Order: sequence, then structure tokens, then C-alpha cells
Amino acid sequence: MQVYLNGKIVPAAQAQISVFDRGFLFGDGLYEGLRAFDGRVVAIDRHVKRMSDGLREIALAFDPASLVRPTQDLLRANNLKDAFIYWQVTRGTPGAGRPVRARIPPPDITPTVMMYCVPTPGLGAYPPVPTKSACVIPDLRWHRGHVKSIALLGNVLAALDAEQAGCDDAILARGDFAGEGTSANLIAVVPRKGGGDEVVTPSMSSASILGGVTRDLLLAADASIVERPLRVEELRTAREIMLCGTLTMITSITRLDGVAVGDGTPGPHALRLLNLLLGSIRSGM
Repeated sequence: MQVYLNGKIVPAAQAQISVFDRGFLFGDGLYEGLRAFDGRVVAIDRHVKRMSDGLREIALAFDPASLVRPTQDLLRANNLKDAFIYWQVTRGTPGAGRPVRARIPPPDITPTVMMYCVPTPGLGAYPPVPTKSACVIPDLRWHRGHVKSIALLGNVLAALDAEQAGCDDAILARGDFAGEGTSANLIAVVPRKGGGDEVVTPSMSSASILGGVTRDLLLAADASIVERPLRVEELRTAREIMLCGTLTMITSITRLDGVAVGDGTPGPHALRLLNLLLGSIRSGM
């Protein structure tokens, strides 16, 4: 397996990062997860922009656009066409004689930039719609959910709580409002007042969540999806619940807290949204 580290593609076993790197000591960095199908990276411009916005917010000087060409080089080096690609940029390692536990980093620190890729299913693997169960777990993470931080302990603990409760994943909730899964955005099909269905994804401001690239592609492809606060109690009576993300694609939640969602199988909206997503991906290839 070949990885990218600080401008070079090297065997993974030879890649070395300092134990004093601030990503290792503090979780001081950002990441992106991307998907390639048939050698084409999906919505790479959106990933570049999200990372660029996040790096600006945490005052880390690096241009993620510089990773576009190396991403293709890394795919070729690993002989992959259908893949998950991981980018990570940390603030880096203080120079010799500099304190390594200082909260404020030295101004001349150089970022550590790493990338890897692993094989994933191609477009021909979809449909069917994958399924999983979920539990509602209180969201105790920080309030900058729009920043894709490498510090994911809150997500890990929520996933462990869900596993302990016999669920595959957690749906994180702040008070009365549902937010997202541990690694994907949330979509629910709820009864509309006056009849019919309303397809809802939580608004980013209502629950401090990440603006997912897959979520954005779906919002662009389907004007009927409504962004608004989504109450946990609405999930209890939802006709369908889904997660969407780079690896998740469209995955139906068929049981919530041990109770079947709808008839306990993927519903028509899940299949419709999966086909919309596949169409959006193909149109960009």
C-alpha cells in the first residue's frame, strides 16, 4: 500500500510522522473523506472548499487544492479506480527546542499532510439500499460541528454507546433536535401536515452538524428536500430514516431504538434518493 506524506508517495510501512506532531498530541487538524468511482473523484471541488474553509477557521495555512493532482497520482500508485480517499492536514511538529505541549503553536510551524486510499465498491454495487439500525444518543460534542476535525472521540463514544445498546450506529441529538449520525448526515421522511410526505434533513444551525458533500449533492438534485430543525419525536413516527455520506451513500435505518421504522425495510424514498445520487455522480464523471 502506497501513501502520500508531505509531498511524496511512499510505502505505508516507511511513512514516518513525529510523535510530537500536534495532530497526534492534540487532535489539531482537519480531514476529508472522498470517493472515487472508475478513477474519477466525486465532487473534489466541494471537498477542497470545505477543507479550505475549515483550515481558515482554525488558522492553519495550507491550500488543499494542492492535493488534487497527488490524489490521482496516489490512486494510480495503488492501482485503484473505485476507492475511498482520506486527506489529513495537521498543524505539524514544533521545531527542535520548541515546547511540544504549548497550546499556542509557533508561527513558523509546517503542516503535516497525509493521504491514503483503500478499495471500495464501484457504482455497479448500488442498488440495493444498505440497511442498519440506530439508537438516539445525546450529542455531547463541541459546538463547531461544521469543522471536520480529526478529534473524533465524541463520535467514537457515541458509536460505542450505540453498540452497547445493540445498534449499528448512533443518531446524535442536542436536546429535542436530531442532528446526524457518527459519520453521515441524516434524512427523514415524516408525515406532512395536511397529508403526504415531507423529506427533511436537519438544518446545520439547529444541531451543530457537518455540511456533508453527499448531503449537498442531494439538496442540489432534489428541491423537495427541506432543511429545517428536526425533532427527535418526529423520528419516532417517521416513515423512513436514512443516513447519507461519502461511504454511506444512502443507507436506510430500518430500526430506531429497537422499533421498526415503517415496515422495517428500505422505503421508496431511499431508493429514489440513491438513484438521484448515482445520477449526480455519473453526471460529474
